[in-house]
Amino acid sequence: MRRTFGITILLTMLSFSHQTELMALPEDLVKESVVLSNTLSDGYASFYPEHSQFVEIPGHSAQGFKSGVAVLMSMGGWAGGNTNNQYVAVYAINEKLNLGKRYKKYRLVSFKQVGGKGDRLFTTISSENQGLVLSGFGYGEKDSLCCPSQPISLMLTMSDRGNLEEAASLNDRER
Repeated sequence: MRRTFGITILLTMLSFSHQTELMALPEDLVKESVVLSNTLSDGYASFYPEHSQFVEIPGHSAQGFKSGVAVLMSMGGWAGGNTNNQYVAVYAINEKLNLGKRYKKYRLVSFKQVGGKGDRLFTTISSENQGLVLSGFGYGEKDSLCCPSQPISLMLTMSDRGNLEEAASLNDRER
């Protein structure tokens, strides 16, 4: 019941976001995201691939990959409740080598928690100027937990050590 309620709230919030062409996760990327979500989960929380999206990104020379993908992923049901979190995971796309071994297309490079219930909700991810732009909603002073209403955008960059770091909010730069 709580999971259904949480999913209903998330779907409602996503339906109010501006229309964009969301890229659904391919099956092999879903499998990689499930591995990460199982590591992050408290044993109750689940990964919601249907509420996740990805964007192709250029490589990062310090991290040794030529191309990759960034996934905005959602997980919910922490401690059996209706709390949800959002993460961005960056995966390198491995080059296919003919070594007679099974090919693993994606390699996790970095991940970061970026939002969740009571914090902020991101509805889109895009790649721009060697960074990732997340757009969505933050909570206003009178917003209930179900419904953040303040539009926000955030830029994430990857450090030479592979950490995803929050740059100043794009909304702050406009002021």
